[in-house]
Amino acid sequence: MIIVLLILATFVFAGAMIFARAGCTRVLTTLISGLIIAGGLGALILNDNYHWGMHQVTQTQIQDLAPLQSKRAALRVQQLGTGSERVIAYRVESATKASRTVAATTTTTKLTTGAPAQVQIRTTTWQFKNHWARVLFSLGNTKTKVVARQYLFTIPKTWQVLTVRS
Repeated sequence: MIIVLLILATFVFAGAMIFARAGCTRVLTTLISGLIIAGGLGALILNDNYHWGMHQVTQTQIQDLAPLQSKRAALRVQQLGTGSERVIAYRVESATKASRTVAATTTTTKLTTGAPAQVQIRTTTWQFKNHWARVLFSLGNTKTKVVARQYLFTIPKTWQVLTVRS
């Protein structure tokens, strides 16, 4: 919406500068359309750099874990690159296929021991504060940007974590 407003204000500004006769109407039209252009560009820059009109929302999802292959093999950890990044393969009780954590700069994983075998996935995303901000800045993009994702694995002491070397 703000892009459409900027395009319209640019056409009005150019039209007033080219076709309007010198006088009060021309000055007022160019002044108002120039302020709309400057304000729209400033709002776009603030939204892009500082997430203006947005706030962070955190959602937590808890899923029960099942062993990957046998009762002894609970999780499979594979180191990537120099070893500071890793991928953890796990299986949720209700799923038939194994899931994997995403190795990104926004992802952190922790392994703890405890009674229920579960994974807690905490995802923080940017969302628009209100409908007006969504109309102005969404630009047709309905996906939310992920700020951070944290996986907290709680596994019993009887389960083992397999480390795969590549």
